[in-house]
Amino acid sequence: MSSTIFCSNEAVSLERTIESTEYEIKLKEIWSEDELRKCVKWIKSNDFRNVCLQFSDELLVYSTQITAEIKLASEANVFILGDTSYGSCCVDEIAASHIQADAIIHFGHACLSKVARLPVLYIFHKFEINTEQFLAKFKSLFTDTSEKLMLFYDVGFYYVIDQIFNELKSVYVNLGIGKLAIDGIEPDILCWSLSNESNSTEDHTCIFLGRDNQSFFNISMAVKCLKWQIFDPIIGEFKEMTALDSRWMRRRYFYIEKCKDAQSIGIVVGTLTSKGYLEMVKHIQDLAKLREIRSYLISVGKVNPAKLANFVDIDCFVLIGCPENSLYNSKDFYKPLVSVFEIEMALNPAWQSQLPDTYCTDFRELLPEGKLYKRDDNAKFNENDISLVSGRVRNLNNTETKILTKENTNGQLQEYSKNQLAETQSTDSFNTRSWKGLDPSLGQNAPAKIEKGRSGIPIQYEENEKME
Repeated sequence: MSSTIFCSNEAVSLERTIESTEYEIKLKEIWSEDELRKCVKWIKSNDFRNVCLQFSDELLVYSTQITAEIKLASEANVFILGDTSYGSCCVDEIAASHIQADAIIHFGHACLSKVARLPVLYIFHKFEINTEQFLAKFKSLFTDTSEKLMLFYDVGFYYVIDQIFNELKSVYVNLGIGKLAIDGIEPDILCWSLSNESNSTEDHTCIFLGRDNQSFFNISMAVKCLKWQIFDPIIGEFKEMTALDSRWMRRRYFYIEKCKDAQSIGIVVGTLTSKGYLEMVKHIQDLAKLREIRSYLISVGKVNPAKLANFVDIDCFVLIGCPENSLYNSKDFYKPLVSVFEIEMALNPAWQSQLPDTYCTDFRELLPEGKLYKRDDNAKFNENDISLVSGRVRNLNNTETKILTKENTNGQLQEYSKNQLAETQSTDSFNTRSWKGLDPSLGQNAPAKIEKGRSGIPIQYEENEKME
């Protein structure tokens, strides 16, 4: 009895051309003679011998040409960081340390997270913009020259923003600007240093020059203002945007409730270079102990759903990474993946029954030096708190947890109702598994004979055709 498989020819899928919807970066938008002189002057003035060049994925096509020109002009040892450890917007000091680099030159879009080990020179994109068109659209939209305005921009327009601001400042007396916190400038919000003295934008209309991307999402969530206007140079029009979308916020509050119900959380480290990430790991571990939740520290490099799916016993994951991370919006993860701000609202009793005015994507703002840091030693969760997800009662503050030693983060004493004490370990749930992974059995089995495997595509291998 024969069976027929209905399928299209494999050549249709293999040879199909995929149209990219991303904006294609041109060489002149990232590299020029001026940028070459800037890089060479920086290398020679600091006497750097080993220099790493870090490119985002869309700029790797130009990496060899740029590297050759810098190496010839500077006479330094120049290396290309082809694959970053976490995200291309973050400076990869870990990869650079493998060749004992003295400095890093970062090309393209950057999150400007503070680095602690190596000096960094940023070479931003130079996106094309019709400044006359932008100025004309700006003046036609904002007819009141005394209106309070605040201008933000994508890093790709850093090269032309001073010219634009000076043109507008001569007309709009209450116009402020958020400048990138580089060259030793301390930021006020995320990577921005605000020009107004009060550092407040609550009574301002904010304008963003750039595309509706992760950078705009972060700044629109972090800045409280009257409204947002975004100007996309490709479209050439202003568009009013809503920062806190109600559907998005409902989804985030749902995940916060899931964190409160969790019995175990995984702390996923998405950076090894951002300043303060170790302090944040310790802070989350302390919050988990206070809530009597097991915590596990996880480092898997670039995070994706397949990697986190291996940790089936963890109820919720919290990602410590740079603000430009967009993984929180993904719906592909099997368990909730939340930000540091969301786990803070779930586990910190000082945030109980409080709704923030803005959303924080920078975990440094939640550290003791940050603006959103909250600690109340007398604060406690409401006893018999009801979960909004399962409808069950959470019994809180009914047990007293005592740490055995300061060095031991796993062992703890739990007081039972009959004055019995039981020591528990956070690894107990893994020890009860029937299957604990592959057993290599090194040296116990003879080497297997190498044989030719199958070839073709999974739907129809070559040996299947021979059998027919």
